[in-house]
Amino acid sequence: MKRFLLILLAALLLAPNFIDKDINVVLQYDHREQFDPALGYINSIDKLEKHIDSTIVADSIKPNTVEYVATITAAIRERFYHGFSHFTLKENWIAAVAEKMIGYGLASKVKPDDIMRHPYAACSQQAMVMMEILRRKGLNYRSVGFPHHFALEVQVQNQWCYFDPNMEPAISNNERTEAFWGGKADNLKKYYDTIRFKDLDWKFGKGLSVTHSAVNQRFAKNVKLFQDVTGIASKVLWIFPLLLVFYKRRRNSPGVNK
Repeated sequence: MKRFLLILLAALLLAPNFIDKDINVVLQYDHREQFDPALGYINSIDKLEKHIDSTIVADSIKPNTVEYVATITAAIRERFYHGFSHFTLKENWIAAVAEKMIGYGLASKVKPDDIMRHPYAACSQQAMVMMEILRRKGLNYRSVGFPHHFALEVQVQNQWCYFDPNMEPAISNNERTEAFWGGKADNLKKYYDTIRFKDLDWKFGKGLSVTHSAVNQRFAKNVKLFQDVTGIASKVLWIFPLLLVFYKRRRNSPGVNK
């Protein structure tokens, strides 16, 4: 009986690796965002960088300008619509189940190339994709933190300029500088579509100054470690009950202890 239960346990631990399903909430495209499904072929950071570079060359955009960073933002804005991209059961069932049961974004992807496999990404995930491009281009960035939103500032010609690929504010290049909006969250709300976003006070808070990360900080290190470890465990955990079965079988075989 114990042997049967161990084999059953092994089967249960192995089975999710064949189920390509996201068990966490997946949002659908609302047809309001500037999402272009034709860009779905851009499924890696390398391809995204090539796409951005080709646009910059075609439009004769100069490096280290606000227009240069705005082009990067536009590419990410058009590549994704809003929604958390998660690991499926097949990819990492431990992380998927952990987020379903506990939350805290445990199955929400944090590696830029993993995020690029989806047509959708949340504000923090789109920001992490943009950070990777900015690192490759040698541009300094820092996060702009709100109570329930995540955006970026990029240093352009010694000025910090605001960018938000996820919520797509209608803000001019001149108005992006922190010197213009003063680091006050309330001063940014007028650039957002209040028909789409009726919860700006919840996302941005009221009467708050924004918070900033360290310059060029890498985010979600603990989540990445958790996902790396559970990704391996998801693939090999089923082996251990079988090893225990073979061990018990060998131990109980006639003549083994003689």
